Amino acid sequence: MMAAFFILQTLFVMTSVLTTIRGADVCYGDLGCFTTDYPWSGSLQRPIASLPRAPEELQIKFILRTRGGPADGQIVRPGDRTSLLASNFDGSRPTKFISHGFIENGFVSWITDMSQAFLRAEDCNVFGVDWGSGGGSMLPYTQATANTQLVGATIAQFINLLMQETGASLNSFHLVGHSLGSHIMGYAGERLPGVGRITGLDPAEPYFQGTDPIVRLDPTDAQLVDVIHSDGGFFFTSLGLGMYDPVGHLDFYPNGGIEMPGCDQGLFDFIALNGGIYEGGREFVACNHLKAIEYFDDSIGTTCPMMGYPCRDNDRFQDGHCMDCGSQGCAQMGYHADRYAPPAGVTNLKYYLNTAERSPHCVYHYQIKLTLGTSSSADDMDGTPEISIITESGSNTGYHSMTSGSIRLQAGNTYQYLLTSPSDFGTIREVRFRWDYNWSLLNPGSWPVWFTPKIWVDKVQVVSGESQQRRTFCGFNSELTENVVMGLPSC
Repeated sequence: MMAAFFILQTLFVMTSVLTTIRGADVCYGDLGCFTTDYPWSGSLQRPIASLPRAPEELQIKFILRTRGGPADGQIVRPGDRTSLLASNFDGSRPTKFISHGFIENGFVSWITDMSQAFLRAEDCNVFGVDWGSGGGSMLPYTQATANTQLVGATIAQFINLLMQETGASLNSFHLVGHSLGSHIMGYAGERLPGVGRITGLDPAEPYFQGTDPIVRLDPTDAQLVDVIHSDGGFFFTSLGLGMYDPVGHLDFYPNGGIEMPGCDQGLFDFIALNGGIYEGGREFVACNHLKAIEYFDDSIGTTCPMMGYPCRDNDRFQDGHCMDCGSQGCAQMGYHADRYAPPAGVTNLKYYLNTAERSPHCVYHYQIKLTLGTSSSADDMDGTPEISIITESGSNTGYHSMTSGSIRLQAGNTYQYLLTSPSDFGTIREVRFRWDYNWSLLNPGSWPVWFTPKIWVDKVQVVSGESQQRRTFCGFNSELTENVVMGLPSC
């Protein structure tokens, strides 16, 4: 196994050296020159060199949608001043650009849906970027990655035209890209110092992770770079298509950023859910990678905040340790992330949150802390603690297990749990608590025929992540036998 690794590594290095020796350049007029010299190739991350195809081959175009324009958009081609001035573009409004990724084009349904969501939220101009209809986003992948440089340069050139002809301001532009599209927007931003915002939706990993910042999306590409990571598993071991490394000012890791809820279904389930073989197959192959699009799309129109929490890592977050926004502060993932732009020079701030399997994906987060009481007759018990929330209106959440299985319940200890809900509990009137005793057939001493299993309950603390409100509910060190419900009032 080790010998195979060294052989593979040697082949990569040899290929990289040969590639570097054969470094080449190509220039495309005002769009500038492109090279295969290091760091664009000649590394383990980029062993195969490619140059962007010519603009006339890629046939890049922009699909403009506005509130007053046709629903299917208006086609504006790069450098075409006549079609621009004949369109519904208004330079006094904010402008969005949306780019697709690998093996797609600018007419895919998700770009249309996101454009319409933007227009419902604000009066703006929305350009869908099409660099796939001319084959630019198609196989081989190495060629598609090279083409992204030209697409980014074309977008930057087009934005300069928009500013020149309509008076649009640079900080009013928001560039959104998925997968390879994220890096396209990075290339555009690099050529537009001071551009307002770039949102990367699961930036592509292969040929980008671990590379020099000039090769990939990075925080210098815009005043604010916010990123949603949804498929960050290592490509060669888990076929993760997105980057896990932080590359923005704000980096969000929903559900840990690797495996997304709802992506563990079979092919036929996806076909049934998406209403067709193409959409279902696409979802089956790239479900985690596509979730970043769904999360951002949901965030545009929802009143649920999609709040992310600063935390050391996802394991600690899932254990309920990170509901306090602290000195770093929390931040909303998606559309409203611009409200949480950090101070100048602060980058790579990581945020964690959970989502639901399907839209609406937003959930509310609650930290639950159970503190057991003490007694001279208290013994350690194996059991499963469960909690129910009673709201001010009297609604009951039902019981939620605080652990994935039986745990050792010890007098005086505190146990922590992360609870999520699709709705905001609002003001909590009461907490109800119960526990199930766990005994073993192989351990006669644990059989409840010899004694009555009981614990002592001191208090339950509830912290709402979204509102940062804290409330304590007291059990007053009361005795509680198994499968008996205790109501804990606010105290």
